[in-house]
Amino acid sequence: MKGIVNRERCLSHIRDEELKSTLTRLLDRWERAYRSKKQEITGFYDPYTREMGEGILIGLPDMGYAAFGGYPEAERKRLVLFPEGNNIKEEDFHLAYLQVEGNFKFRSANHRDYLGSLLNLGIEREKIGDIIVGDQGCQVVLDRDLAPFVILNWKQVHQVTVKVTEIAREDLVMPRAEKKEIKSTVASPRLDAILGIGFGLSRTKTLPDIKGGKVQVNWKTVTEPSYRINAGDRISYRGKGRISVEDFSGPTQKGRYFVRIFRYL
Repeated sequence: MKGIVNRERCLSHIRDEELKSTLTRLLDRWERAYRSKKQEITGFYDPYTREMGEGILIGLPDMGYAAFGGYPEAERKRLVLFPEGNNIKEEDFHLAYLQVEGNFKFRSANHRDYLGSLLNLGIEREKIGDIIVGDQGCQVVLDRDLAPFVILNWKQVHQVTVKVTEIAREDLVMPRAEKKEIKSTVASPRLDAILGIGFGLSRTKTLPDIKGGKVQVNWKTVTEPSYRINAGDRISYRGKGRISVEDFSGPTQKGRYFVRIFRYL
């Protein structure tokens, strides 16, 4: 049966092949929902993917969509696609909330440790929402169908034994990220210059990592070191962490730019 959606036209502006594949699956779900007049649900999307997806969905007829990731400030959210007129409830997003506890006093774990441990169970990344890290463990938002499997099989994180239990959404502890303020001047608003200031690294170190796809600006992979950074941009550096550019002004008479950065610890 011929498709309703012209995928080539909808995705003609997308250059990243991984993103294009994700959005193609989104359009497949939209079409199933449109034909069946029943709801469809996506995996968890990062903000950039979700923004691109919603930009496509808004131009399609007779269907609505809603996003939710367990709490209003969630970074990763999933979409429910539904016929116009339907009333969407929280349970339609099919979420579960898990508490992960262990003795991390002598061997701390970070977001990457928890995520890597989950993925090692064979779980797809798109099935996992936000991971909220605390002193003695973390809380995880994920697809409800996976909750029994994770509770039964998630036994260790970073060589620390953990206990996993299901909790109510109301028991989520909203994340309060610790951050360090960095004020400096740079010769250029280029990505490599800002990355160097934010992480205390030389340009020779950041260049191969940028070109190797280890850096994202506003959740989009950027491989061009000269990419221009603006105030409000969030930059993640695989294996190093994340920074946000709070203020950016200039150039001064000497041609330099003032920058204020928060580095998340």
